[in-house]
Amino acid sequence: MGGFYTSENTLLLILAVGVGLATGVFVWIFRTGIEFFHEIFIDGVQHELSRTLIGSGAAIFSLALAGLVVGWVMNRFVGEERHHGVAGIMESVALVGGRLPYQRIPFKALASSISLGAGASVGPEDPSVQIGANLGSLIGQKSHLSEEQVKLLVAAGAASAIAAAFKAPIAGVFFALEVILYGAFSSAAVGVVVLAAVISSAFTQAIEPNPEMGPFSHTLGSPLEIPLFIPLGLLLAPIASLFIRWVYFQHDWWHHHIHLPRPLKTALAGVLVGIVAIFLPEIMGTGRETMNEVLSGEAKFALTMLLMLGAAKLLMTGISMAGGFVGGIFAPSLFVGTMLGGAYGLVIDHFIGGGSHATPPEVYAVAGMAAMMAGVVRSPITAIMLVFELTNDYRLILPIMLTTVICVLIAERIEPSGMYIFGLRRKGIHLQEGRDIDLMQGVKVGEAMLKPAPSLPEKASLIELRDTLRRLKTFSLCVVDEAGLLTGIVTLSDLQRAYDMHGEKPLTVGDICTRNPITVTPDDVLWTAIRRMSLNDVGRLPVVEPGTRQLVGFIGRHGVMRAYNIAIAHKLEDQHTAERLRLHTLTGAHAYEYYLTINAPANGKLIQEIHWPAESVVASIQRGGRLIVPHGSTQLVTGDKLTLVADPSVAKELTYILEGRDSKPPTNGSTH
Repeated sequence: MGGFYTSENTLLLILAVGVGLATGVFVWIFRTGIEFFHEIFIDGVQHELSRTLIGSGAAIFSLALAGLVVGWVMNRFVGEERHHGVAGIMESVALVGGRLPYQRIPFKALASSISLGAGASVGPEDPSVQIGANLGSLIGQKSHLSEEQVKLLVAAGAASAIAAAFKAPIAGVFFALEVILYGAFSSAAVGVVVLAAVISSAFTQAIEPNPEMGPFSHTLGSPLEIPLFIPLGLLLAPIASLFIRWVYFQHDWWHHHIHLPRPLKTALAGVLVGIVAIFLPEIMGTGRETMNEVLSGEAKFALTMLLMLGAAKLLMTGISMAGGFVGGIFAPSLFVGTMLGGAYGLVIDHFIGGGSHATPPEVYAVAGMAAMMAGVVRSPITAIMLVFELTNDYRLILPIMLTTVICVLIAERIEPSGMYIFGLRRKGIHLQEGRDIDLMQGVKVGEAMLKPAPSLPEKASLIELRDTLRRLKTFSLCVVDEAGLLTGIVTLSDLQRAYDMHGEKPLTVGDICTRNPITVTPDDVLWTAIRRMSLNDVGRLPVVEPGTRQLVGFIGRHGVMRAYNIAIAHKLEDQHTAERLRLHTLTGAHAYEYYLTINAPANGKLIQEIHWPAESVVASIQRGGRLIVPHGSTQLVTGDKLTLVADPSVAKELTYILEGRDSKPPTNGSTH
């Protein structure tokens, strides 16, 4: 078995190298496409039209033309998407094993190249991540890997894309772990993701050695100035939350009020962006040149100009994305953060007085860049590392970290979900950070297994096998020897294969079974069984005593689901207990539990029909292992477990209402 796992891991690492290299190549082609369409739409169409009567309105026509083309490409070759953008990749990884519709990605990359090349207010990272993730999914599916391995290659592709798009391999790794895998990763996942990101970044830097931004040489004036970055984080937090809400507000508004064919709708968005670009051309495209000017301090922007650029970029990004231009949110959020951070720096510089030893405004712009991106995407480590790699200046890491953390903490209180999770929740998808499998860390295989295990002697005939499978309504059985010890496992597929290959030739179960099957023990936690089933692509495992072949049970998918329900019930019970303790601490009231009896006055009634004591409230109802949030229309039935928060003086009255008897008040938290 050790050799199997070694070869499997080796194959995965080889494929990770392939994903990293392929992503680097295709992201480079994508970036080249952006430059190509920039020459067509900006240097060509817009420049030539600016010489005519259109004059400064050339940007409007150029962006409208690009919008028509982008809308047509998306409508003709892509259509409606289930897994759209980074949020779609997260959904695919969490719910469908990382299987993405990679056939559409060339057309989406083309549409994005035109969008960015023409100057729409979007970023290149979302399409880049889609390129990398789809390449990972393609390679994983064509290699017939398990779902877990396909997920890793999807994450590796996403990391490679960020590494190539920004020349930031460390940020790429954390993006894959924080966002794509959403905290659900192992040490093996880190190795695969790191290797792919390094290969991709190495390729990109070999053909494009110049840094993405900078180089800069900023210094922090004094450690005493670090607290000045706290207000910056506080100011950017509501703006980051507004950014999220604005993008989705625009999406809904355009969907419900702009009833035009897709090409015309995107052209209209291009017109609106073009109108703003007449007065503020810096908001077009990624805005990298403008950010470089602000961060380097080479161009001195007035406070009003910085604020206008930040606000206009935020507004036009929402319109560009809602109208149908294809791109991401990273670059726009970095731009907005840079402008607003730079504006804050100018204010600080004005009030505390500049000088050779004072922190320059550009440092606040760097910190604002990281904080805004983290507040919008909710991936603080990714944002910190991305800005650190872009600026290549370790001396600024403390103000960057402080501003980012403050911004994220406050933003989560205003809007709990980041850009991607907000979009998923609008679709009714609620992902839990980390592995859901962790719920089962406290559930043992012995609690969920089927016992005794369905089995047959290895000398049984195939007719006996057929009849036993039918009688037990199962697809597999354990095979045992004369001593009752496990020797193999046999499935319905084995039986069908035997008839196809050998016809009526007399065979026994021992002749067709799979010998030396993968097993687990009753004391193994359930995640071990799930992992072994996933790695070996099987749906069931025999359960044996440790160190022996003594068969004690059988665990399959139904057992896993049963255990998952047990784990959920345990978790809800733990959360419920914690809430009762919290209520008691905060209010001084007591939490009481009652089981509704058949002769109770409340039995069969709606909650709103019951005359409850004024000093009591129904907190929750548990019925059949399920937690119910009580409403006035909730009907109570015999056996319901009710938790009430009440003053001790009314406990006796509650006992009569819910149990139909007059007794002493129950003790706090007791169960009747």
